[in-house]
Amino acid sequence: MEILLLFSEERPTLSVEQIADDTGIPVSSARRFVALLRELDLVEENGGGAYALSPRILLLSRSVEQALRIPKVLRPLVEQLSEVTGETALVIRRVGDYATCVEISQTEHAIRLSFAPGQAMSLHRGAGPKVLLAAMGEDWASRYFDRLEPIPPLSERNMVLAEIPDIVSRGWAISASEVDEGVWAVAAPITVADKVIASVAVAGPHFRIDEKRADFIREQVVAGAAEISRSLSTWRS
Repeated sequence: MEILLLFSEERPTLSVEQIADDTGIPVSSARRFVALLRELDLVEENGGGAYALSPRILLLSRSVEQALRIPKVLRPLVEQLSEVTGETALVIRRVGDYATCVEISQTEHAIRLSFAPGQAMSLHRGAGPKVLLAAMGEDWASRYFDRLEPIPPLSERNMVLAEIPDIVSRGWAISASEVDEGVWAVAAPITVADKVIASVAVAGPHFRIDEKRADFIREQVVAGAAEISRSLSTWRS
């Protein structure tokens, strides 16, 4: 990775000797690393013993561009959901073994949530995180629980693992007081090429969300997630 980061607009080509000098490693080691990068088709020989980044790097560049564009599309989604439902809407993404909020839109009746932008939370509590956990599959989720410290109660682990097939089959998850006391939430997955990249959720005080209103909010969340998934898939194609 350090070698790849040496290439720039000012220095589009580098020799093995230059790489060794810049990284402080022996020429023999630099030669081996460059050979590995060539095998991975990340660099290519450019004549005269110099190397340049290969066209495959352009694919990585497009991936970065796509990732940067996603938040611009997610913002209108949470704002629309918040306006339609009258509750807080947020988008949550998985980062390793954690869930983090990347977008949030609150109404004038904002509620206090643990999910602040950038805040890392567990994957097994809350509607949004559980959608992300379910997308990883039961085996991955089981290993996730094995990695947790402190270890949650066995009853909680079994309950979450048992819920995963239902979340996957119905396409949404609900929670009540799992992260914040008195807060109800519903979430649905955002997918690109059949891969869950995030979840969108709406959360509000449990006392003002009766069964009829809960059904309405769930329908809006599921529809919003499906619409944004189609938009992102179109961009990808």
